[in-house]
Amino acid sequence: MEQMRIHLADSDHFSRAGIAGVLSDANDMQIEHVSDSMTEAVQAATELKPDIVILESSLNGTDLLSSIREISEKTPTTKIVVLATRYRRDEIFKAYDAGSAALLSKSSISSELPSALRMLTAGYQLFAEPEDGWEPPTRIVRRATQQAAISNLSERDRSLTRLVAAGMTNSQIARIAHISEGSVKLHLARIMEELEVTNRVQLAVIATETGLVSSADLQIA
Repeated sequence: MEQMRIHLADSDHFSRAGIAGVLSDANDMQIEHVSDSMTEAVQAATELKPDIVILESSLNGTDLLSSIREISEKTPTTKIVVLATRYRRDEIFKAYDAGSAALLSKSSISSELPSALRMLTAGYQLFAEPEDGWEPPTRIVRRATQQAAISNLSERDRSLTRLVAAGMTNSQIARIAHISEGSVKLHLARIMEELEVTNRVQLAVIATETGLVSSADLQIA
């Protein structure tokens, strides 16, 4: 039986020992490298290209999401697992977008880690329920639809939407965009029709939920 090659990156000695102990009982798994920093973990993963990299979320060194992206880009066949004690829904989404295949709770590794790793190699993705719970499926579908609609807007329309989300009035937007106030009204009416909303508040909510605006945009006003 070919063994699953695993890299473990965790700065806590007792945590590493616990994970190693759990995986040592699995005949189809082998920990071939252990790191105690994010930088070392990325370097080892890109050089050795293991089947799985387990990253403890609070590791010192390079930012977690940047590390996930780098590993994912340099060795796309490697499955990246994030271990965390506490995590919110938005952190799971960010880890997934960066390229991770799983985010697991450290509290469950003693009983579930070997099975979870086998599922990953079989092609599954695993994300434990966050402390703030999952969104209702209808909200997830709605956000995906809104994201697609936002991506179809022109750059000018996205800029106008950002200004609305920042709380600008039509006259303020007109001065910034160098167009007439009447043109602003026409553009916003068309944008709201395309996004299927009826007022500026709903437009601002969509802009925020889909990531069109950032905290910097909201400080314009």
